[in-house]
Amino acid sequence: MKNLNRRKSEESKTLAKLYIVGAGPGSPDYVTPAARKAVQGAQIVIGAECVLDLFREDIKSQTLMLTCENIDETLKCALDSVKSGKTVAVISTGDPGFSGLLGSFLRRSMGENVEVNVIPGISSILACAAKLCMSWDDAVLLTFHKGASIEGKREFADAVKAGKTVILLPDPASFNPGEISKCLLSAGVNKETSVIVCENLTLANEKIVETTLEGALNRSFDLTSVIVIKGNPNQK
Repeated sequence: MKNLNRRKSEESKTLAKLYIVGAGPGSPDYVTPAARKAVQGAQIVIGAECVLDLFREDIKSQTLMLTCENIDETLKCALDSVKSGKTVAVISTGDPGFSGLLGSFLRRSMGENVEVNVIPGISSILACAAKLCMSWDDAVLLTFHKGASIEGKREFADAVKAGKTVILLPDPASFNPGEISKCLLSAGVNKETSVIVCENLTLANEKIVETTLEGALNRSFDLTSVIVIKGNPNQK
C-alpha cells in the first residue's frame, strides 16, 4: 500500500504536459489531424515562422517565434510555461524525432518534471521515398543539418561504398550537394554513382534532379533538399 501511495504521489507531481508537434515537409496537405488538434488545444504555440503559417487557422492563443538565435531562451520559456500549468505546443518541421526539435528539447529539459507528448509528422525523408516510389527499409538515413563531422563523412562514404542506398539531409552551409560529391569522390566512389536531389518536396516549386556525383559537383540546388545516393560496390 505504501508503494501504491508513493506512486500516486509521484504521478500527481507530473501533471504538466507539453506537445512536440511534427509539421510535415511543408505543404498543409501533409499536416496530420493529430497535429492540428494539439495546436488547437494549446495556450502557447512555439515554432519558426514557416511552421506557424501552416497552423495559422488552428492557433487560438499566444505564439512565440522560434529562431536559431533564441532557441535556448524560447525552449526554456516553454518549460516554464508548462510548469506553471499552461498547455504548450512546440512545432517542429518534418518529424520531431529526425533532425527536428525533439532532441534539442530533451537535452534542455533533462531532469525537469515535464511530460513530453510527441505528435509525429511526415518527414521530408518519407516524402522523398514516396516521391521516388522507393522502398527505404534497407536505406541508411543520415542528417547533416548540424554540420558534417569527419566521423559522419566517413560513415557516409563507407555506406555508399558498401552498396547501400543513402537518404540524407545536407547542411546547406558546409555540406551541400557539391561538397557531398567531393567527399565521396575523394573516398574513391565512382564518379558515375547516381545522385537524386529532391528540392522543396510537397511544395509548388518542388523539383527532382537526377544526376551523377560528377554532374552534381558544380550545380546549384535549393537549400531545402533531400539527397539520395545509390551506392554500387561493383562499380569500377
